[in-house]
Amino acid sequence: MEPSLSNPATPRGRPSLADVLRAGLVRPPKRPQELPSAAPPPLKQRLQAFQVQMLTADYADFSAQPRYSALMRFFFSALYAPQDFSQRNASFRTLHDWLVGLIGQDPVRVLAQAIELNDLTESLDDDMVMALRGLGVGDRITLADWEQAYRQVNRRADRIRQVEMLVEIGRVLDTVASVPLVDVQLRAVRPAVALLGWEHVVDFLVEGYAAIRTARPIASALEAIQQREQARIDRLLPPAGEPQLAARSVDHPPLPASLGEDVNAR
Repeated sequence: MEPSLSNPATPRGRPSLADVLRAGLVRPPKRPQELPSAAPPPLKQRLQAFQVQMLTADYADFSAQPRYSALMRFFFSALYAPQDFSQRNASFRTLHDWLVGLIGQDPVRVLAQAIELNDLTESLDDDMVMALRGLGVGDRITLADWEQAYRQVNRRADRIRQVEMLVEIGRVLDTVASVPLVDVQLRAVRPAVALLGWEHVVDFLVEGYAAIRTARPIASALEAIQQREQARIDRLLPPAGEPQLAARSVDHPPLPASLGEDVNAR
């Protein structure tokens, strides 16, 4: 008889670890189908690498602190990076209901939001690539090129939504990290999940959980992300009726002048 997860033996409606492992082996979804690897166009890869390095420079003050370094890496690599997340996203869509039964709603909610964020970011990046091409940008992206393309694409509401989703993922992970034994539960289910070929999904949650646990409380980091990115949006895409600001005005470490050359020298 299959183990039942509807009659949990642990508090807060969570299944026991033994049931988690048994259910993982007895009732597995199908093994994930390998998706064909389609590398983004070269200009899109350069754009994404440029943006990651720009964000890394903008938040160097947090990354330099051991408490926040893993959190910044998670935000700017696991959530957004010049790589293909299609396999992870497709795997999660298949696993959604199964994972909710195993590890609860909050950890799974993080994955759902990460996919929504990735989809929106991909759409914005595609529009940026078209704008950069229209500007005649090829092998080298400068900050001036990037800002001009950003203004041309516009999509102010989507830019604001992008920041809101990133911050919300941090808040949900912070909530998950406050629940006892979540890390134990995630690591316990991983062997069963790995046998079925889904370990990359759980690894994403384990990485985010570990980064948050080290950085907690993370309110100051999330507030900085919200304020700095909103300031960038307001400067480059001011609300209707307000003038655009030409200067790059920040109160945190400025972007290195050589960033554009470094990114494109790879």
